[in-house]
Amino acid sequence: MVEMAKEVMELFNDPKASKVLATVDGTGNVNVVPKGSLAAVDKEMVVFADIFGGKTRENLEGTGKVAATVFNMGMPPVGYQIKGAFQGFQTSGDLFDNYAKMIKEIMKMDIKGVGMIKVEEVFAVGPPSAGRKLA
Repeated sequence: MVEMAKEVMELFNDPKASKVLATVDGTGNVNVVPKGSLAAVDKEMVVFADIFGGKTRENLEGTGKVAATVFNMGMPPVGYQIKGAFQGFQTSGDLFDNYAKMIKEIMKMDIKGVGMIKVEEVFAVGPPSAGRKLA
């Protein structure tokens, strides 16, 4: 069982941090998208709002391979990457309702679901220990 440290969770939950989600299809083609809705719901799970679906959804449902990076380019710059297993899309319940409300208020858009990622590895992406495995 891998757990994210407090500082990793805090950065994923910082609305001002930059966040990207990477997926891969069955032939190895990588898809990377900005995903500002990425958030840590607990020490083992990162979630995001599925707004547009498309290639990201297709890749996740096809291979389940996913990585997410969060970073802040302040001084000093800080960032983390998680690699994990896609657990599916939640389309009802409290988590879905909370995300649907938040995205509607911020972006005036509806969501299709909330993607769930079980964290399997955590890495530093900022200096001085960029690339170091943390968990």
